[in-house]
Amino acid sequence: MSHSYVWTSEYVSPGHPDKVADQISDSILDLYLQHDPDARVACETMVKGNSVYIAGEITSKADFLAESDFELTKKTIRNTISSIGYVHPEFGFHSESCSIHLNISAQSPEINRNVDKNHSLGAGDQGIMFGFATNDTPTKMPLAIYLAKEIVQYAYGLIFTDFAGKDILRPDMKSQISLQYNNGNAAYIDSVVLSCCHSQSLSLKQLQELFHDKILNDIKSIIPEHIRSLFTKETKYYINPAGEWNIGGPVSDCGLTGRKIVVDQYGADCEIGGGAFSGKDPSKVDKSAAYMARHIALKTLAEHEHANSIKVQLAYAIGQEFPVSYRVYDSQGTEYSLGSFTLQNLQPAAIIERLQLQKPMYYLTSHNGHFGNTSFIKNGIKYYSWEDITE
Repeated sequence: MSHSYVWTSEYVSPGHPDKVADQISDSILDLYLQHDPDARVACETMVKGNSVYIAGEITSKADFLAESDFELTKKTIRNTISSIGYVHPEFGFHSESCSIHLNISAQSPEINRNVDKNHSLGAGDQGIMFGFATNDTPTKMPLAIYLAKEIVQYAYGLIFTDFAGKDILRPDMKSQISLQYNNGNAAYIDSVVLSCCHSQSLSLKQLQELFHDKILNDIKSIIPEHIRSLFTKETKYYINPAGEWNIGGPVSDCGLTGRKIVVDQYGADCEIGGGAFSGKDPSKVDKSAAYMARHIALKTLAEHEHANSIKVQLAYAIGQEFPVSYRVYDSQGTEYSLGSFTLQNLQPAAIIERLQLQKPMYYLTSHNGHFGNTSFIKNGIKYYSWEDITE
C-alpha cells in the first residue's frame, strides 16, 4: 500500500526581524567572550521601528555596560545592523540612526553558585536538546530546510553582490519548501515560496522574473543532480504571493531573540527541545549540548553506512554535570550506543573544551545558520567545530 504526503520546512534571511535580534544578541556575546572566555551571558534583544532594546543578565570581568565602555557596545550593535544590510535610511530601521536601550543585571547568584559549584561546571539550566544528521543532502541537513536555506540565502546574497550599494532587494526575506513524498522517498518539489522585501523601484513582475531567470537557475546549478531533478513541471512557485512588499524588517514586525528556533535547527524534520541558542554563553546547555548532539549525530552517521539519518536526544538538570538521559537512534528505530563518546564527554565543561566554544564566533552562527556549514579556522578561532567529524 503506497503512502504519500507533503512535507514542509521554512527558512528566513539574516534580515528577518527575529534573526536581526539573534545576531545582535550574539554580537554582544562575542564582545564579552573576546575579553573574558568565562563570561556568563544571557542577552535578549528586541527590535521594533528604529529602536533596539537589550535586556538580560551578564556577569563578567569585562564590563562593556559601564559608561566608559558603553560606546563600544553601541558600536558593536550598529556594526552588526550594518553588516546585515540595514544601511539605507529608507528602510526605516537604520544602523546609524536607531536608538539603543539597555537593561542588564548580573547573573543570579543562586544560578551562578549551582553552575560553578565545586570548581566544576554544571548545566546552566534544565533542558532537552536534539541533534540530527542525514545523508539526504551534502550538508547532512534535512532536504526541505536545505533547499529553503539555499534559496533564501542566495536571494539575500544578491544585496551584497549584484545590487551592492543599491536599494533594490531589502534584507527581510522568507522561503518555504514543500516536498511530495511517496513511500518515504522525496518524489518532487511540490511548491516553492519566496517572499522578498524590495524597493518600489522593483515591480512585482520584475521580482518574479528575477527569481525565474536568475535565482532559480543559479540554485539549480550548484545543488546535486539528484536534488535538482526534484524541480519538475509539477512544482508550483509562489514569489511574493501577497503582492508587492516594500515595508519590512523591524518597522513592519517586532523582532525578538529566540523566536526562530525551528529555522535555527532542522526545520520540521526533527524535534526541538525548546531552548534558543542566541545570546547565551556556552555554559547554557541549550546551546552547547545542542551543538554536541549534532556532532554525535554526524559521527554516528559516518560510522554506520546502513543508516540514512540519525537522531540524538540529550537532557540535563540544572547544576548537574552529567545528562539525566541520552538516546541515539535512526529513522528505522534502531538504537545506537554513544560509540567513541562517554558520559564524561557530555559534561558541559567537556563539551565546551572539545568544541572550543568559549570563542567569539557566535555572530556568524546566527547569521549563516547553526548547522550544515563547513568548519573552518580563522584568526585562531575554529568555527562550526561541531560539524567536523574528524574531531
